[in-house]
Amino acid sequence: MDHLSCDVLVLGSGGAGLRAAIAARASGLDVCVVSKGPVGKSSCTWLSAGVMAGSINPATLKAHWERTLLSGRGTNQPELVKILVHEAPARLEELKQWGIHAEFKKGYVFCQGKAPLHGSEIIRCLTTRNRQIGTQLMGNLLVTDLVMRDRGGAVRAYIPSSGKWTAISAKSVVVATGGAAALYLRHDNPKRMLGDGYRLALEAGAVLQDMEFVQFYPLCLAEPGLPPLVIPPKLADRGRLANEQGENILEKYEILERPAAERARDVLSQALFEEIYRNGRSVRLDLRNVSEEDWVDDPFSASLQHILGDLYGAKHRPIRVAPAAHHTMGGVRISGTGATSVPGLFAAGEVTGGLHGANRMGGNALSETLVFGARAGHAAAEWAEGIGEGARDHREQFSQIPARNGSEIPVADLQLKLRNIMWNQGGIIRNQEGLRRAADALMEMIEEAADLPDKHSIQYLADLLELRSAARIASLILQGGLRREESRGAHFREDWPKQDDEKWRGHLQVRFTGREDVWDFQPDHADD
Repeated sequence: MDHLSCDVLVLGSGGAGLRAAIAARASGLDVCVVSKGPVGKSSCTWLSAGVMAGSINPATLKAHWERTLLSGRGTNQPELVKILVHEAPARLEELKQWGIHAEFKKGYVFCQGKAPLHGSEIIRCLTTRNRQIGTQLMGNLLVTDLVMRDRGGAVRAYIPSSGKWTAISAKSVVVATGGAAALYLRHDNPKRMLGDGYRLALEAGAVLQDMEFVQFYPLCLAEPGLPPLVIPPKLADRGRLANEQGENILEKYEILERPAAERARDVLSQALFEEIYRNGRSVRLDLRNVSEEDWVDDPFSASLQHILGDLYGAKHRPIRVAPAAHHTMGGVRISGTGATSVPGLFAAGEVTGGLHGANRMGGNALSETLVFGARAGHAAAEWAEGIGEGARDHREQFSQIPARNGSEIPVADLQLKLRNIMWNQGGIIRNQEGLRRAADALMEMIEEAADLPDKHSIQYLADLLELRSAARIASLILQGGLRREESRGAHFREDWPKQDDEKWRGHLQVRFTGREDVWDFQPDHADD
């Protein structure tokens, strides 16, 4: 196994990882960013709408704070929200100084990447900055193991292009690998966004929380043969959302918050799932009467006018829409500096939990990557500087991957099966029976994928390792959903349809002992 070392190792090359690297590199340390795919281009930031919330206007600051807490349905960690609201303006201003192409308007930043990949402009800006300051960027490495020991940590990574393994040691590690929305059949994330960072952090000793809270964006294009394009919230509010019987969805389900697709993503997704997947009724959004002025009033809407309106026909006919898995609110529990419960291990971005509570407000995800990426990178650099000596080589900590006699299992079929299970039983509308049935099916899948055939192809090993990790994290989401016997935000239990603040206002947490997962519930007052 080859071996490399650095001062600060960053896992993930989306907005959080790249911003963490910039902050760490500012201390003059040797910083390395590792990405599962091509640097930046395999991230949610790259595929995103490129909309970031944050303004220096005092009135807007107050509104940002209030909307974030309202969206979180009572389970945001206030200290993290306060940091986001007060530091987002400075982080966004940095992007302007570094040459981002974007429009700053009404408390938001709208990136001007090539539609529909608006977030690609964030990646371009941050990647350019990292190259200018000498950050080492490494793509196409599948990190399979993370160990944290005295005076540093290390990862083991597989290189699918060559079939070789490498180990990277560091004085401190930042996990910024994004979320797990691609565990679901219908999603708008990169297809390999399967929750790798959750597993790595958990097995390294970190605490995860709020894993049951998975957000679905309600209004994604659902026309056969077309991608699940995210429809801008403000544009959607100017159209009419109705089922095939002509019933207005917002009125039928008494959804009052506006824009509904920004501030009520949870209840609108539940309404659409009920209509489409339970009642078998298609739902369409009619934008034919939207004026030219309204199309271009919002920069996000204006950027999609040609694609959505002309190429996809939204100006000429009602378009079919349906929810898609979009964001995971749960993840690694962190302090305000991005520190985890493991010394020397930090985390930032969607891989963390606590900021968004039970439901994320639109515009906060990308702001989060910048604010907490900077904080985690700075804290990781301080930790590395405190160690002083070079990073230790921890390769001996990595155990051999067990092999067995036998043939390859149908990994692609199992991946599809997993996504179907999560969509149907672990998705927008849940119940005890479905969650238990899904959890049992996932345990069988974990057992089936536990061994490695003694004869296998290079790509097969990469696919199998990803399946193992995906099944592990999907199982945690299901277990969290089973344990939370209420409905809150993006977690809706039809057998427990009410929000129960007296019993369930707080955080379900899980840690791994090395042999088993141990669950605990921390009431909200624990955050005070």
